[in-house]
Amino acid sequence: MSTVSWPKLLEKVLSAEELNSLEAKTLMNAWLKEELLPVQTGAFLTALRAKPVSGLELSTMAEVLRDACEYSLNLSESFLVDTCGTGGDGADTFNISTAVAFVSAACGVTIAKHGNRSASGKVGSADVLEELGINLNAPLELVANAIEKTNITFLFAPVWHSSLVNLAPLRKSLGIRTIFNLLGPLVNPFRPKAQVLGVAKQELLDPMVVAMKNLGLKRAVVVHGGGGLDEASLEGSNDFRFLENGHINSKVINIKELGLKPVSNDELKGGSLITNKEILQTVLQGEGTQAQKDVVALNTSLVLWASGVEIDISKGVKIALESMESGRPWEKFNELKGFLE
Repeated sequence: MSTVSWPKLLEKVLSAEELNSLEAKTLMNAWLKEELLPVQTGAFLTALRAKPVSGLELSTMAEVLRDACEYSLNLSESFLVDTCGTGGDGADTFNISTAVAFVSAACGVTIAKHGNRSASGKVGSADVLEELGINLNAPLELVANAIEKTNITFLFAPVWHSSLVNLAPLRKSLGIRTIFNLLGPLVNPFRPKAQVLGVAKQELLDPMVVAMKNLGLKRAVVVHGGGGLDEASLEGSNDFRFLENGHINSKVINIKELGLKPVSNDELKGGSLITNKEILQTVLQGEGTQAQKDVVALNTSLVLWASGVEIDISKGVKIALESMESGRPWEKFNELKGFLE
């Protein structure tokens, strides 16, 4: 049992002070070991939500969760990339980052996409992939081997992070987004060297990119999309943080600079599970609306940059559009589906 004074630590959080690494690590370990009463956990989660989060807090807690993962994979020779975002923008778009994963794989990037079911009304990546026939509960070794066989895999978060199962009912009963929604994209069990991560709030750009730097990522992009999207958006300008070999650069890019036509985020709406399934399939087959294909190409270009496949984002957009036109992303999807059966 921990000897920390939980009331004192809670007072610190309520005062909007940053937790140091030892405090953040102790708190996360206490959650995993069920050392806190549910009412204490609820108080901490609510208090943490009410204060600004820091990159140190996020990276420290993420390290604890990654160390507690059920499976360890040594793929040091593979430059893995994740496309998992935080969600929470309320835009109800189709599954953009899921489409991006398969288009990126079709462009030669090695993808280890981490994802979950929706925690809100939005259709999550796991929901839509399951509807399309992906086996979410495939043996862990098979999921890992898919990387070498198909250069893409999908890691269903609850299978890999069973240590968090005990917290699920309480988080659900709270009915609010918590720090775990921010930690989700940072705890990919395969520890990718690169990532593209969308955030719904501008104030999360810096903490998230600092967290990824602390976690040892070599290249990463954090984006807050125009119109409040947690993806790169076609609605005007996007705010970026680029991480490259320990250096962080901030940049605002208007999509007109990339040769794309401005489009309202309303044009990217999804809908029911069946609707999202149909949109994902048509986009991967090179069909769908131009706006749907353009937003996937835009976000894929960021993955191409993060992976080092194409550092010119404008060229990356064209490469992604050509890949969708060829139908190769849908072939890549079927390769993974068949392998995981």
